[in-house]
Amino acid sequence: MLYKKTLKFLFSLLLMLSTVITPAFAKEYQQMSSIKEAITQYILNNIDTQQDFEITVNHLDDRLKLPKCTLPLETYSRYSTLKAGTLSVGVRCRGKQPWSLYNSAKLNIYKSVLVLKESIGRNTLITPELVVFERKANTKLSRGYFTDFSPLQGATSVRHLQAGAVLRPAQFISQKLIKKGDKVTIRAKSESFTIQMSGHALSNGKLGEQIRVKNSRTKKIVEGTVIGTGVISVN
Repeated sequence: MLYKKTLKFLFSLLLMLSTVITPAFAKEYQQMSSIKEAITQYILNNIDTQQDFEITVNHLDDRLKLPKCTLPLETYSRYSTLKAGTLSVGVRCRGKQPWSLYNSAKLNIYKSVLVLKESIGRNTLITPELVVFERKANTKLSRGYFTDFSPLQGATSVRHLQAGAVLRPAQFISQKLIKKGDKVTIRAKSESFTIQMSGHALSNGKLGEQIRVKNSRTKKIVEGTVIGTGVISVN
C-alpha cells in the first residue's frame, strides 16, 4: 500500500514539474509572417511609394523551423535598384543561432493607359470616343503605351486592332494636321495673357512639329509648334 502511495506521489510530482519546466525549455521558432513582413518592408524602402503598386510575397512553409532571432532581421538583395517583376530578397539572422534564406516576391507597378473601347480597322482615324483609360501592370507595357490622348490627335491605325488592346506608338501613324497653304491660328500664350492671330502655313506639319507660318496682318514669318488641327503655338 505504501509502495503504491509512493509511486502515485512521484508520478504527481513529475507531472507537476513537467508543466513548470517544459515552457522554460521549449524552443521558440521564427514566425513566417515576420519574415514576409521584413521582405515587404525592404521592398517599400527601395521603391517610389507615390506610384500605383502592389507587392505579393511568396508563401513560406510553416513547417520551416528556424530559431527565433535574438536580433532584428536583416534584409538584402543583389540588385541596387528594384524593378517591377519577380524579386529575390534575402533575409538573415545574426543572432545567437544564425540563419539565412532567400524568398521571392512579385512587384507590380500599374499605370493608367489608353485602350480601345471597340475594334477598329486599318486607316481608322483615332478619336477620344474610341478609347478609355485602364489600369495595366507595367510588365505588360514593354512595347510602349499612351497616358494622354494628345500624341494620338490626328493619327490613324496602320492595321486592324481588337477591342481592349493597349494603344502603342507602332500601331499608329501621325497625319498632317496642317498642310502648306492652310489658314492657321497662331497662338502666343504666357501666364498673364493669350493672343491669337491668323496666318498661313508655309509647310506641312504633324502634331509636335515645328513649321513656319506667315502672319496675315503683319506679313511677318514666324516659327511655331503644331499643337492641333490648324493651330500653331509660338513663344
